[in-house]
Amino acid sequence: MSISDWQQFFEDGRNFHKTACGAVKRPEIFTPEIIQNIAAMAIEKYFMAIFMKRGFMPFNHTMTDLISAAAAMALPLKSDLIETLYYMDKLQQICSFDSFKITPPTETDIPRFIKAADDVAELAAKELKINVTAHENLNARF
Repeated sequence: MSISDWQQFFEDGRNFHKTACGAVKRPEIFTPEIIQNIAAMAIEKYFMAIFMKRGFMPFNHTMTDLISAAAAMALPLKSDLIETLYYMDKLQQICSFDSFKITPPTETDIPRFIKAADDVAELAAKELKINVTAHENLNARF
């Protein structure tokens, strides 16, 4: 049984994704850290749309937890995507007061974050049977 509003989560993911891609063109305003956070929101929303459609809720919403939930559902994740998502978590270790640590990403990380959002968008569209591509209306190019 699916959880309602999964379509809204997918649409929210598309909006965050589009914003992240547009932000690449405005480096004077959008720092690598801001782009990382916007891309992370897109990734989370896409994953949540898949999970909700399947009637499943992950334990938490860190990238590591989303990977674990995807693995539990046998979602096909590319190894470079998994590596990037772990990397994103490593940059922002903010879930514990005891070991709170933020490492700012660099400009060279930005294409990696956008590609991760692209990959999860493609996975979500496929899993949700939505006829779009990750690059539809998303014009970020490096």
